Amino acid sequence: MPDLDALLSPRSIAIIGASPDHTVIRGKVQHVLQHRGYPGAIYPISRSHAEVQGRRAYPDLAALPEVPDLAIVIIPAVNVPEVIEDCGRRGVKAAYIIASGFAEEAGEAGAARQARILAAARAHDMAVIGPNAEGFFNTAANVVATFSPAVEDFAQALAPDTPKGRRISVLTQSGGVGFSYYHRGRPRQLRFAHVISTGNEAVLDSFTLAEHLIERGLTDIVLAYVEGIKDVAAFRRAAALAADRGVPIIVAKMGRSEAGARAAHSHTAALAGADSAHDAVFRRHGVIRALDMDEMLDIAAGFAFCALPAGRRVGIMSGSGGAGVWMADMLSLAGLEVPRLDDATREACEALMPAYGSATNPVDLTAGSIGRVGYAHVVDILQRSPVLDAVVVVGSVASPKRLQEDAPKLAEVAAHPEKPVLFCAYTAAAQPAVDVAAQCGVPVFTSMPGCARAIRAMADYRAFRARWGARGADPVPAPDPTALTMLRRSGRVLSEHDSKSVLAACGIARATEVLATDAESAAAAALRLGFPVALKIQSPDIPHKTEVGGVALHLADAAAVRGAFAAMLDRARAAHPAAAIQGALVAPMAPPGIEVILGIHRDPQFGPMLMAGLGGIHVEVLRDVAFAPAPVTEEEARDMLAALKGARLLEGVRGAPPADLGALAALMVSLSRFAADHAAEVEEVDLNPVLAHPRGGGVTVVDALVVRRASAEEGSA
Repeated sequence: MPDLDALLSPRSIAIIGASPDHTVIRGKVQHVLQHRGYPGAIYPISRSHAEVQGRRAYPDLAALPEVPDLAIVIIPAVNVPEVIEDCGRRGVKAAYIIASGFAEEAGEAGAARQARILAAARAHDMAVIGPNAEGFFNTAANVVATFSPAVEDFAQALAPDTPKGRRISVLTQSGGVGFSYYHRGRPRQLRFAHVISTGNEAVLDSFTLAEHLIERGLTDIVLAYVEGIKDVAAFRRAAALAADRGVPIIVAKMGRSEAGARAAHSHTAALAGADSAHDAVFRRHGVIRALDMDEMLDIAAGFAFCALPAGRRVGIMSGSGGAGVWMADMLSLAGLEVPRLDDATREACEALMPAYGSATNPVDLTAGSIGRVGYAHVVDILQRSPVLDAVVVVGSVASPKRLQEDAPKLAEVAAHPEKPVLFCAYTAAAQPAVDVAAQCGVPVFTSMPGCARAIRAMADYRAFRARWGARGADPVPAPDPTALTMLRRSGRVLSEHDSKSVLAACGIARATEVLATDAESAAAAALRLGFPVALKIQSPDIPHKTEVGGVALHLADAAAVRGAFAAMLDRARAAHPAAAIQGALVAPMAPPGIEVILGIHRDPQFGPMLMAGLGGIHVEVLRDVAFAPAPVTEEEARDMLAALKGARLLEGVRGAPPADLGALAALMVSLSRFAADHAAEVEEVDLNPVLAHPRGGGVTVVDALVVRRASAEEGSA
């Protein structure tokens, strides 16, 4: 296992490619290290200079008086692989490659250089970050190895001097973005423990580093800028460990656009955008996804200073009625509640304000009353309310005076173990005021939506931790041998009849149906089943039956069945002369129900993903779908249904009865279990439509499609 301590907390550092000119990258790294007070030995390596920035320089690693823990490599890309190989041979434990010109550039040469770096790192068990990185810092070890101008204000300590605030680590595939988090967050008194730019991640990826930091107890919050997850197993380990330890991971994941056009047999594959799997996997592990840097820092500030609220009920106090109402709107838009206060709390607030104030919620204390009683006394009253989980103070921080006067009591109420206090300013935030609030353990926000999103994220994370802690062990049964046999005897695409047979072998019930091979047997089957019936062409070569007129509905007698069968086969053979036609499926017309689509799509990174959505216009036009990694629990299945925009249709609206959500969730669990158990065999599954009947009536799988994974021979054909 590579030595990540030698990488992030090195006792000695060699700078390969060092320069005396601290205005260029090769010189700036050493300049920053020295001026930030790195306590270890620094060995500049330069073939052009005997001394670099006041330190003796060495021509190569062999000339050093000791083997350094870390080599920082800032030389032309063409020479980097050889240098990394030399580092490995000489026992250097870690390397940080700032040089560019590898897999990020067009052509094969850069990728080949990067491959050599990976091979050398593996051969010598080296911890290597980069190439194409911008450096890192580790506050605890006082190592600041970067050329970022964000750390060049040497008069300012990396971490604030306030004892409040949990430690934040930034892991980023973009160096500039990573140090921007620090530069924008440091004035908010956020305590950054690490900023680590990982660049191309040729060897170590962000989540391997995250796992190390969390496992060693070196961070309390992780911010990550991710363009692509290089090591899914490392991500899952880090995310699961973070969930166990209560370390929130807040992610900006690039690439929200849909995947490019593809030839998909199923609706599920077509609806699975490039980013749906990431969202689903993030939700599974409690990873918080944010849209931009400001939102990430707002959420981080909430976690850094506040206890997690027990629920979503928020109390607002302000000296400005308008600002309080505005904040109430923002909280509501974020999915939070602003409840009416209980009588005791309302009366206690009213005793502190003039008659023209308001103590409903928001509490408009008026500016005069705030000047007289301060913020903290009213916060204390609101925290005692049984109908509130958090308190937001909306006020001015143009001057620190009011907060300074209120500081001792404010620090006391901010320490409440379950009811956090957040300050949202409607003025610009004076730095001394932000500092005073931070000393009290209160984060200051200058964005009402940002403050609201932070509270929502904290409340959701607490609920996630409760679910995560209550989860049971996931059973991993052996794939059903009957289903496996049927799958392996099938072609790439299974007909509806064969698909339902495979699913039935795994416990997914099918309606009473008969496969008829000619018109007479179809009519006889319809007589046994009872009219009216549906008739559906069956062929693995015709997955979209309606496109060839391969479905006939509401057939009322035997003559209609015979005629429909003959016409259907004629149309199918005309459209697909080479198709292998098994016959037609005869099925009773299903009772009414709400159309739902369920499916499985195999994501190339995360494996099988369950999809659920409402049918018809909801899926075809609105793309109202939800995803989760398979397998899912019944609770997760119900959460997926509740997340749909059209969820109320399933709950019953305008006099319609509610759908049988229990049966629908059970079907989702079974389908996801089938996908997980047969992940090596199954590429896609479509159950479309599924009819969810009124409560107690169960569900009917009207149509089904299973697509097997392509074998090596099929993939190369």
